[in-house]
Amino acid sequence: MSLQFVVLGEVKAWRGETALQLGPPQRRAVLAALLLRAGSTVTAAELVEGIWGERPVPRAVAALRTHVAQLRRTLEPERVARGPAAVLVSVGDGYLLRIPPGSTDVAEVERLVAAAEQVRAGQPAAARANLVAALDKWNGTALSGLPGPFAERQRARLEQWRLAILEDRLALDIETGRSSEAVVELAALIEEHPLRERFRALLMTALYNCGRQSDALDSYAQARRALVDGVGVEPGPELTALHERILRGTMPAIAQPRTATVRVPMDHDPVPAQLPPDLADFTGRERLVDELAGQLTGAGSAVAISAVGGMGGVGKTTLALHVAHRVRDRFPDGQLYANLHGVDPEPTPPGAALGGFLRALGVAEGDIPSTVDERAAELRTRLSGKRILMVLDNARDYAQVAPLLAGSAVLITSRSALTELPAVTRTRLDVLETAEAMALLVRILGADRVAAEPESAREVVAHCGLLPLAVRIVGARLAVRPRWTIASFAARLADEKSRLSVLKTGELAIEAVFRLGYGQLSAAQAKAFRTLALADVPDLSIDAIAAILGISQPEAEEVCESLVDLSLLETATPGRYRFHDLLRLFARSVADEDESDVLARVLDYHLASAKNLLSAIDYSNTTRLVVPTVVPGRAFGSGSEGQAWNDIERPVVIALHQQAARVGGRALDVAADLAWVMAELMDAGTAARELSRALESLLDTAIAEDNLAAERRIRTALGALLQVGLGEVEASLPHLHAVSGPPGNEVDRRLSVLASVLLGVAARRLGDANASHRHFEYATRLTRTLGDRSMEAWCLALVTRTYCEAGQYDEALAMAQRAIALAKEASNPVALGWATHELAATLSMRGEHPRAIELGTEAVRAARRNGVRLWEGWARTRLAQIHLHAGNMVDAQTQSACALQLLTTAADPIDRARAMALHAAALAARGSQERAAQEFQEAAEIFTRAGLSPPTIDRLYGTGAQ
Repeated sequence: MSLQFVVLGEVKAWRGETALQLGPPQRRAVLAALLLRAGSTVTAAELVEGIWGERPVPRAVAALRTHVAQLRRTLEPERVARGPAAVLVSVGDGYLLRIPPGSTDVAEVERLVAAAEQVRAGQPAAARANLVAALDKWNGTALSGLPGPFAERQRARLEQWRLAILEDRLALDIETGRSSEAVVELAALIEEHPLRERFRALLMTALYNCGRQSDALDSYAQARRALVDGVGVEPGPELTALHERILRGTMPAIAQPRTATVRVPMDHDPVPAQLPPDLADFTGRERLVDELAGQLTGAGSAVAISAVGGMGGVGKTTLALHVAHRVRDRFPDGQLYANLHGVDPEPTPPGAALGGFLRALGVAEGDIPSTVDERAAELRTRLSGKRILMVLDNARDYAQVAPLLAGSAVLITSRSALTELPAVTRTRLDVLETAEAMALLVRILGADRVAAEPESAREVVAHCGLLPLAVRIVGARLAVRPRWTIASFAARLADEKSRLSVLKTGELAIEAVFRLGYGQLSAAQAKAFRTLALADVPDLSIDAIAAILGISQPEAEEVCESLVDLSLLETATPGRYRFHDLLRLFARSVADEDESDVLARVLDYHLASAKNLLSAIDYSNTTRLVVPTVVPGRAFGSGSEGQAWNDIERPVVIALHQQAARVGGRALDVAADLAWVMAELMDAGTAARELSRALESLLDTAIAEDNLAAERRIRTALGALLQVGLGEVEASLPHLHAVSGPPGNEVDRRLSVLASVLLGVAARRLGDANASHRHFEYATRLTRTLGDRSMEAWCLALVTRTYCEAGQYDEALAMAQRAIALAKEASNPVALGWATHELAATLSMRGEHPRAIELGTEAVRAARRNGVRLWEGWARTRLAQIHLHAGNMVDAQTQSACALQLLTTAADPIDRARAMALHAAALAARGSQERAAQEFQEAAEIFTRAGLSPPTIDRLYGTGAQ
């Protein structure tokens, strides 16, 4: 009995009238691959890849052999029992399926389509009947439920074949007087395939034949919108000509339908294979490769457009070609490639690229149209119904790319963002991860050489900014210099002034790559690119950029966004912009402004903003004493908003101090004032160590330049930072003593107040109550000469603390009440909050717990309102102590836990240790002895490192805000 097979739906087989059990999906996938290559040998490797993909399971070959053996038993059981197979035979390392012609539904469809073509001209009704019969052979999706890349590819081919046959049948419907029925069917098909122009042409013709001229014109308008919005192209010449004929009322009969040729196995059309070679040492990007491959192969019959953007040298072309080679087997009709030279002085014209594509597709030179629009239309016609991958490399802009979009999948690389391009999936390519950059260096130099100098190798890739091209250049130079050490090359790269010149080998040069992109810029873009690079900071806010460039914020945002679109700037968060390290070096190399001028402008912006921050929290009158600022700076609606700005800008401020230390001059004066103003907050966040190093460098420059005014400001800021932010009390004392001496002008007196207050706190921490009193009294006298009631109230609040710790509660109470009166007189809520929580602590020591809790809670609310995290932490520590003495252990635990979190984020290790000791005491009182002991131990270690005596449980009343 003969065998019959079905693949246009679920794969099935019959022997005569008996249905055969074909087994699991993988086995049916093996059979389908052999059926669709009937008469040709299919190698085991091809079958393994077709069923399991590029990463087959470990025993894929054994599984394949098992499937083949089972198929033989199913297809010819009698032959297996008595001799060699006759249907599914082994040939070399592969298999061949021998079946008679016409044994598959695909072969029957081919026969019916051929019969339709033979009678098409003279017997349209008979031709139509054959095509109806051919389409009836489909019973759902071809190869339904089968796994693997081969089945996926063939499903797409067979679906395109079905649609082509359907188009011919609909054309015959119209020709044989069935226009009304065709309109209904075509409307549904267009919903499913909005970019298929032949369906649109048929619908327009059918509507016109039904007397619906306006609907036909409206259908064209819908088609145009779908094409422009979907892939950024205008309708092809057939659709456009049809539209014009409908407008003129000169519609002829519908054009002869195309022949619907089967695509399995491969036809004899030219199959372009234009992809340049893949790089053998391509490294990393695994997730991105998988994502791009999925985007290109997952669109079915729609046009999939993926665009890869990024700075020069980041590996866009390398990635695109690697992905294209990964998926090329999914596009058996070919791969087209064009380098569009987008950053060159003369980019490739679209017409030239189209001509190259048409030649690759077999169009004779004399048949290539002359205009860009005609060439684009011809390309769409040639690619219609085919699975073609198109790679458009190094595109300049939308105008260059739009006429070329015709493949079933298009992969574009560009430094430009191509924002006008519709229906595109965009990928912004970043630099490599450190591990990926190291792996790339290993691929080039070999594992042994890199393993011999791992730290130097890490230095090299860091100096390369993790840019793939830079790593390749270094690797190439070292590879041909086997006697050079990696450390010697790292040392050469460490010099920023010569780094770009070192990153060059043969025709590869980082500087040349960057210069191509720079050459595209307008005058405004180029000026911004050069100028912003002179501020040597991690990133810049848009209002800081506006201040540097001397333009409005909208203008600054427009120019920065345009540089981002050209991959010359980066933006990680809205409103903030940054350079890649190597791009910054290049931009500085072409800069025509003085670095000190740019640095002074960005420091001026940050100083103005810092003054606004102090004003927002009603803190002190320090802001009127610093150098005048030019720009208004960032405005703040609340203290918490200012605190958030401070956290974000802290790395920038640290970098500005470091740069000012190098540049000196006027920048030093502004940086010193900025350090002083920010020190008034006492909050260095979690970057306290980095900030202290920057201030030390700034101090060295002030001393070297004999700038005593800047030196006093910087020492004050450094002393506050060392004592509060780092808990290094002893280290802070020399700086504070140098500032607290006999003051001169008003600025010196203000600095002396702050230094003396900090010395008073240090003396109290070190157990010298008398010295603490002396420093606080001196600070109080100076505040009176300044007429600063707010600062005087603050000093008295700290004196209250000293009296309270010494057990002098009456004196502490009187001092706290004076502080509160002064704060109210000055209408300063910050000073009032300080005085209130010290009064609350004093009342707590006197046993007046209800009133103490009431005032302590009020002080916490005040601290929350001013928005300074550190001050809230201090207030909550005091409230926790009050609850502890009142016996409210749950509240004590809650408040100390909150204080602990705040003082960790704000980086005050000593008061964090006090909050931790309070928390431990509350835990112990509630029965959590083991956890309490651990926390007491940790707190004690912090105090010991700071050179202070840890508080004991019976003296926890002495903990709290400074």
